[in-house]
Amino acid sequence: MSLKKFDIVVIGSGPGGYKSAITAAQLGARVALIESRKQGGTCLNKGCIPKNTLLHLAKLIEDVNQLNGKGINGKIAGDFSGALQYKEEVIDQIRANFPVWLRRLGVHQFSGHARFIDANTIEISDQDNNTQTIESRRVVIATGSRERKHPDVQTDGRRILNSYDFLTNLHELPGSILIIGGGAIGTEFGFLLHQYGTRVTIAEQSDRLLNKTNIPERASMILERKFKRLGVTLYKDINVLSAETGEDGVTVSFSTGERQMYDYVLVAIGREPNTTDMNLDQAGVRLDGNGFIITNKYLETSVNGIFAVGDVKAGPMTANAALHDGKVASTNATSSNRLTSNYHIVPIVIDTALEIAAVGLTEEMAESAGFEPDVARGNFSASPKAHGRQDTEGFIEVVHDEETGQMLGGCIVGSEAGEQIQMLTAACQSPRGLWLFTDINYSHPSWCEELEHAIYPYTNEFSQSGKDIFHAGIYAVRNKS
Repeated sequence: MSLKKFDIVVIGSGPGGYKSAITAAQLGARVALIESRKQGGTCLNKGCIPKNTLLHLAKLIEDVNQLNGKGINGKIAGDFSGALQYKEEVIDQIRANFPVWLRRLGVHQFSGHARFIDANTIEISDQDNNTQTIESRRVVIATGSRERKHPDVQTDGRRILNSYDFLTNLHELPGSILIIGGGAIGTEFGFLLHQYGTRVTIAEQSDRLLNKTNIPERASMILERKFKRLGVTLYKDINVLSAETGEDGVTVSFSTGERQMYDYVLVAIGREPNTTDMNLDQAGVRLDGNGFIITNKYLETSVNGIFAVGDVKAGPMTANAALHDGKVASTNATSSNRLTSNYHIVPIVIDTALEIAAVGLTEEMAESAGFEPDVARGNFSASPKAHGRQDTEGFIEVVHDEETGQMLGGCIVGSEAGEQIQMLTAACQSPRGLWLFTDINYSHPSWCEELEHAIYPYTNEFSQSGKDIFHAGIYAVRNKS
């Protein structure tokens, strides 16, 4: 077989592309991976990894200072420039290993910009405009997304930033900053900067932070309370009309008629797909009205044999969802269509002033779907581990059907919520469902034991009711035999 002919070509090396490539290689396919910029995509270089590295340091500042006088003497202050340097060291280390991991799996790596000649032929042009052509039976498009532009606020990369600029061009700690957008990016960067000493204001056009259907309103409320306690200024139900850069900072006009000046402005209002300059029309790949690639439940596009994963298609624009997509698309591309995408089994994690994680259905979503939902609740104020760490803020919600006991979803707010959510995810996909929490022997003290404490009264009551209509977790895989 010629080096330039492959079973699968993956365009883009972010989480979706990387997962697509390694899944296909592990299934025995001859795989090529094309990346136009730095390996690892936005997630590794200017997204999840640097952001979470900085947030870990920000959280350590809070944790240590909460224990001042309780075995630790003195408060600590953050070194923002040192944090930025450490963040780059982490990225460099992971990026150096990235091509090594791929080579071990036999993935052929190409550096350059990919454009379709036809559905099975791709031209790759490098920075020197040298070109080469490769062919493939199947293609996975994983080109990710870019920052969404604000209609009335133009970024300049210096004083008015987007998230890419923030992680690339910001080399000094701002004295003050306005963050436009109270979603995941806005609340995460807001907490980070506050911990290092910036005066932070977050402006959100809706009536609550994290205004997502799969994030319970209670989670937004407890986050807002903590931000206010920290001294972060929150504006809700407000629009930013303009931002004018001057010698002393940025003057911002709000829909309330108010004008304020800040050292910096961060535009964090979401992302949009990277679907331009790939000659998708040459291959016959169709887009929807918002520029996303149209896919079916198998993540196949309008062209047989061409798949799309991650932010480039409609769906949750998270690394977790992209990893899910990569596994689904590559499995289907190498072994005929077998897997379907289901984002209800993919947890969402937001690492801000309180870590928030959710999976499956909220109580409102379950009711809309026709269930009779009930919610088992617990608070970390009762957790011995939380008391030992002076970290008792947060709660657990486990959503289940009152009539059948079926596990439907849930949310965790508090320390290590992103790790704990795996328990809820497993229960949603388990034949044991809600009873999975009672099957496990937990370590003590631990965060996860609070799940059993929260759910036990409900499982106990259901068991004593004499009902025999228990259903498995809502997303449990049934045995087809």
